[in-house]
Amino acid sequence: MKTHAWQRTIGAWLFIPTMFFAIYNFDLTWTIFSFLIYLSIALTVTVGYHRLFTHGAFECSKFWHWLFGLIGCVSLNSAPVHWSSVHITHHRFSDTPEDPYDSNLKHFFRFKDRDNVKATKNELRMIREPMHMFFINHSFTLFLLYGLLMSLFGFKSFLFLFALPITTYLVTSGFHTIFAHHKGSARNLWFMEFIVPMCGEWIHKNHHDKPKDSKFNTKLQHFDMGGLLIDLIQHEKRTT
Repeated sequence: MKTHAWQRTIGAWLFIPTMFFAIYNFDLTWTIFSFLIYLSIALTVTVGYHRLFTHGAFECSKFWHWLFGLIGCVSLNSAPVHWSSVHITHHRFSDTPEDPYDSNLKHFFRFKDRDNVKATKNELRMIREPMHMFFINHSFTLFLLYGLLMSLFGFKSFLFLFALPITTYLVTSGFHTIFAHHKGSARNLWFMEFIVPMCGEWIHKNHHDKPKDSKFNTKLQHFDMGGLLIDLIQHEKRTT
């Protein structure tokens, strides 16, 4: 299964000029909206792509499947099937030469399609669903359409509601990939959630120990915003 690493690599590189324009055109209100969109992307990846689509850690209505898929695609995180296949391969070959994740700065220089990523039964099941086939066929198009739509509302809309949150997440998720593993094993850098929010992903060792768990927090200091969203989703499911 081919996954196009070049899209995310170039997106991460664009963070530098994007940040320059954001500082030059600084506006507190726009920056707050940009941060909220960043959080929606982070929540989509950790709750939707990671815990729901990849590990099946909880159940929810199709509304959430569609919402997570759409936000993930427009934020350049590829189709859920592609993200899932790469992440499952990461679990199989974690911290070995076969690991598709680069725990070093090579992460930001990936252009070649990964050639060791295979679809598991989970991804094959997903491919049979029309929704996931839609995301596979139109993921990059959805990203471009979202960028075009934001540009129609003006430069600040394009900058703060599209370019800044997306490129920022591509950079922060890259640093998470680099630092969440150390000397051949996953680790919990829980304090990083208060510096570079990833909505629970910094509690990484807990996830590797129990990948099917829907929540990663096991100690009082562990802040798992993704787990809080799952609680809200499941409460909604019980009351409908």
